[in-house]
Order: sequence, then C-alpha cells, then structure tokens
Amino acid sequence: MRKIDKTQILATAYKSWIRQLEKNNQIHSKYYSSHKYYKDVLVSLLFCQQGLCAYTEIMIAETERCSPNNFDQAGRYIEKTKQESSFSAQLDHFDSSLKEKYGWRWENFFAISDKINIEKGAQPVDEILKPDFPKYNPYKLLDYNEKRHLFHAHPDIKDENIVERIENMILVLGLNQGTIKDNRRAYLEPKKKSLLLGKEIEPVYQFFTAFEMLKQNLL
Repeated sequence: MRKIDKTQILATAYKSWIRQLEKNNQIHSKYYSSHKYYKDVLVSLLFCQQGLCAYTEIMIAETERCSPNNFDQAGRYIEKTKQESSFSAQLDHFDSSLKEKYGWRWENFFAISDKINIEKGAQPVDEILKPDFPKYNPYKLLDYNEKRHLFHAHPDIKDENIVERIENMILVLGLNQGTIKDNRRAYLEPKKKSLLLGKEIEPVYQFFTAFEMLKQNLL
C-alpha cells in the first residue's frame, strides 16, 4: 500500500465548496453517492492514486480516464455516457465516524475497490496505515511474503502493540482479501519467475508495493 499524495485536487469546484464550509466551521451537507460532487471527488482521487485502489493497489481505472483532461475549466468532471463514466470504484470514508457530520472532508476520502469498500464498512480504523498520513512508510511498517503473497507487519518491529495495530489494519483495509490476493499472485508470479531468471520485466501497472518488496526479498 503506497503512500498517497493528495495535495493536487482536480475537482476545484468541490475544493472551493468544501473550503468555504470548513472555513465557517459548518456541518457538511448530507453525503450520498448521487451528490453533484461525488464523481468529481472520486475521479480526482483516482488521479492522485494513479488509477489504483488506495489500499489494495489493484487497478480500478486506467490513468487516462482520471487525467486532468477529464475536468472542465470550472473544475467539474466531464460526464460522458453512463457506461463510459462508470468505475469499479467507490469513495471510502477512512474514518466512517466522520461521515454523518463531515462526510465531504477531502482528508478522510480515498477511492477504493467497490468490493473492498463493502467489506470495510464502518469498522474502526487506526491511522498507522492511513496511506496519506505524514508518518506512513510502507517499507518500515509492512513486509511481503512472496511465497504466500500476503502482507504482514514488518519483522523489525518489536513492539507487539504496534504489530497488532498493523495486522488489524491489514485486515480492515483488505490487503490480503481473498480475491485481491488471488489477483496479486496471478499478476506477480510471472514477474517473480522473470526476476529469478534475470529476464527483462514489463513495467508494473498495479500492486507496486508488493512488487517492490518481492524484488527486494529476491535480489
């Protein structure tokens, strides 16, 4: 799970709206998926995340579908046909307890796989694995078992409390969820074999963190 930089917001109309609400310390308007800014925020986050699920890093949108070219001069997402504008992605409130009063807070949003969003639900979270958290570093917090294709807490961490927190968030965020793990294994196994044989590897377009950790473990 890569660190995510969310400083560039393509959805500038939404950005102005939410800044005004927070400047006046106002409760946010009701959150719902048909809200006029929902798709603007979703696509803007997909741009920040390079088309990947923020947690599992499975590709959920090709990068050209969430590029700046998909926004007009007013900072609104340009809707095409319903089919062309659909994504296998949903907005996730990292901390679901903020949803009722502050459901449009940018800092609490990530674009994730719709399946992972359903399974995560309203489970309590820990910022230790929040991918835009300033102190988040996947290479210090996580390790990857290239044989089982599973993430786990980094073995150098000796504090059992921190290990428990990390392992719990791996579960909450679906990093080792069955279908995700199966897809990750199918994608990375051929690359693993090429690495072992010293062959050239095609550029990676998903599961970046797992690939980098796999490569470090093998080389």
